[in-house]
Amino acid sequence: MPESYYSIGEVLAVLSEEFPDVTISKIRFLESQGLINPERTSAGYRKFTKTEVDRLRFILREQKDNFLPLRVIRDRLEGETSDGLLRPEDVTDPSMPRGIRVPSAGHPTHRLATNRSGSERSGSVQAGSGNRSISRKRPERLTRADMLEATGVSSEMLSSMEKMKFIRPLMVGVEPYYDETDRDIVHLAGRLASFGIDPRLLMTWRLSAEREADVFEPLVRAAMSRRGSDVAGSDNSVASVSTRDAAMKLLDDLIVLGEELRTALLRNVTKGLRNEP
Repeated sequence: MPESYYSIGEVLAVLSEEFPDVTISKIRFLESQGLINPERTSAGYRKFTKTEVDRLRFILREQKDNFLPLRVIRDRLEGETSDGLLRPEDVTDPSMPRGIRVPSAGHPTHRLATNRSGSERSGSVQAGSGNRSISRKRPERLTRADMLEATGVSSEMLSSMEKMKFIRPLMVGVEPYYDETDRDIVHLAGRLASFGIDPRLLMTWRLSAEREADVFEPLVRAAMSRRGSDVAGSDNSVASVSTRDAAMKLLDDLIVLGEELRTALLRNVTKGLRNEP
């Protein structure tokens, strides 16, 4: 029986319920780091086997639940189990023996991890008579050293990206902290720079993204303001979160569609380059 394949959009749909913050850019970033290796169609599109999707799910769980850096996750994938993935009964607590240490007390991920038994465990808000659980995302926070290690860019390039407002780190005192989107932007900018594209030319992408966001904004704001029959009779707090979740899902869908349209348009306008002798 031939093996089934998933497109990158289908993979996103499969994983989005468990990992609502996963994006196509994140999947591509993990591929660029050698953690996943999807096959390609003759047209160059990615196609994922079920095994590859399971591998991706494992990576995302380790990042979300154990706050592990990619280098540690790579070691685990290449480690003891024969299929390259931890079996369900395997321990994934980073404090357990496998050469993995809990981050130092001053590291932001340590504070996040220790809070899981307290306020973070109450991140599921019980609202309404139905005790509906609302899970909250724990944002990733990366130090400057983490960013340089994860992206492979120079300190000078990272500073340049900040000056051009491609990324806007959160300042805690004098220390900057970055999120996953900052990391993806810097990583991709670094890869383009390795092909000879000056970082100043990346303003083309930034301006294009800002114009695209201007198109999406009124649609998302309209979705966030919807009430009435959709939430009639519901607890206000639950209705508010439900409406926001629906709006964020709309935004994610628009971003994916916009990305796919840009890719198709770019392939179309570069046909001449492909057909040159």
